[in-house]
Amino acid sequence: MKTIIIFCAHSDDEAVGMGGTIYKLLNEYKIIKIVFSYGELSHPHLQKKVTAKKRVEETKKLSNKLGIETLFLGLSDSKLQKEVESKNIKEKIKDLIIKYKPCKIYMPTETDLHKDHRIVNKTVKKAIKEIKYNTELYSFEVWNVANENQPRLYVDITPYWKRKINMIKEFKSQHHFLYPLLIPVFLRSIYYGKKINVKYAEKFYKLK
Repeated sequence: MKTIIIFCAHSDDEAVGMGGTIYKLLNEYKIIKIVFSYGELSHPHLQKKVTAKKRVEETKKLSNKLGIETLFLGLSDSKLQKEVESKNIKEKIKDLIIKYKPCKIYMPTETDLHKDHRIVNKTVKKAIKEIKYNTELYSFEVWNVANENQPRLYVDITPYWKRKINMIKEFKSQHHFLYPLLIPVFLRSIYYGKKINVKYAEKFYKLK
């Protein structure tokens, strides 16, 4: 079975950006999710280790349910730029790509409003370029408000729409962030669906 790697800044990014597509690909590919940060700053009133533990538990529970392998790089939330360099994360990404030999790689877009998402995009692209790895490369939307000048791919997720929403809801500790996203996710999915004459779709930028 061929492998797909999904790179995320936080463990819920892929649910928002490509949850429907994940369900569509589950039976066809082995899916590896690589998460840069535990997202421990999402609850400033709690100790960082408490939030990190909760987020990891939620992620592992969902990953086990879906049959996805999830790896955490353990970087500090909102300090990705500094730690990507100090902990030589680019080299770790190279090693992971060489190890798993993915036929497709997904990551957040380069214009996402969240700085950590943009850092993931930049770091992964650098790693791929340096090892000259030839694969299909896509970016997905999380907090995007602007279109990028890249070829676009729309994926019909109509049969998986409810599962996508349920996937987002699995991250219970993040409801205060994710629930406000449900309306734009819903509207985007309808809008993208119209592009290919289906009810719901997700949009990807094809980078390679």
